[in-house]
Amino acid sequence: MHTMEMADIRGPQLLIDKTKCIANIDRIYNKAHKNNLLFRPHFKTHQSVAIGRWFREYGVDRITVSSIKMAYYFAADGWKDILVGIAYNPREYDLYENLSDKCNLQATICCPEAASILSRQCRFPMEVMLKIDTGYNRTGIRWDDTSGLKVTIDHLLKNTNIKIKGLMTHDGSTYGLNNRELIIEHYMTSVKRINICRDNSGLDDAMISVGDTPSASLATEFKGVDEIRPGNFVFYDLMQYINSSCRFEDIAIALIAPIIDIRPASGTLVVHGGSVHLSKENIKIGNQQVYGMLASTDNKGWHKPLNEVYLSSLSQEHGIVKCFDNSLLSCSKPGDLIAIIPVHSCLTADCMGSYMLTSGEYIDHMRGISQDSVFSL
Repeated sequence: MHTMEMADIRGPQLLIDKTKCIANIDRIYNKAHKNNLLFRPHFKTHQSVAIGRWFREYGVDRITVSSIKMAYYFAADGWKDILVGIAYNPREYDLYENLSDKCNLQATICCPEAASILSRQCRFPMEVMLKIDTGYNRTGIRWDDTSGLKVTIDHLLKNTNIKIKGLMTHDGSTYGLNNRELIIEHYMTSVKRINICRDNSGLDDAMISVGDTPSASLATEFKGVDEIRPGNFVFYDLMQYINSSCRFEDIAIALIAPIIDIRPASGTLVVHGGSVHLSKENIKIGNQQVYGMLASTDNKGWHKPLNEVYLSSLSQEHGIVKCFDNSLLSCSKPGDLIAIIPVHSCLTADCMGSYMLTSGEYIDHMRGISQDSVFSL
């Protein structure tokens, strides 16, 4: 096996610690199993056939994806039960139909208008999940909009090919909360609301599916839930660390970036690691707007965080590191490598489009595949 050498890294490189990934999968898989929950992990975080196979080793046989393109990508590797978690786009109907003989494909319906169109389009047996907005205010039928829910259901039931599998929600507001108690409170409110919605729907056998990493990581009570769909937990990131969803040692991803400029007068380092590598996702820590956290490195990867050393700003290719004492400045030189813990690992992975394991092996990301090849099965 090739051993990773930091000396081999020239420019920005996204590094994955497989051991930590496997430990994260193991933890959430066993939590789901212990609580008699169906586990349908969201693969939009990693978008990798290789990482998907790590899940398969645990017996995971159902997944969530964020696009029909991603459904094709994973169906080509033998995944047979796939929920397309983004709202149904009628322009992609033929892509759903073409894939339907390869796997059990579920669509997500978010509004009466989409339900009406799909009901007229659908010519093959198709399962759908109804997206319920329990307070995040992004997509879905509001949990207290009984009339809108009824109209949506009535449209779908006009087509005997369509089966309403269940109700789903994604409470993305938990990602912006910074303590365990608030996250669990939001989660419990969301679960209560989606169950009220099911009670009002007349769909007594409909399953309840919820999906967000903070809740999956921190909740201990899953009454009223049949399925969980977290995704970010496979890597975690700075946002999850700050909101107490994980420990630092659970974070399985870091951008390795070279220092390219030392600026003692301004107390800053400049690294080759900008918004095209990390995205511009940021969070507030204390009074600082932060785009990533620095950690020490050696040939085995990254280790402990550097105390209160953060990326303070990003441009396209450059990252600015604000140093509040001279110790890091005085011991750094251009060409030295630093590890940056991303604010949001899903976006960083999508920006980089490839991975290197700490073993030195390179593994796939969907971004490395052309669109035409993904859609050909």
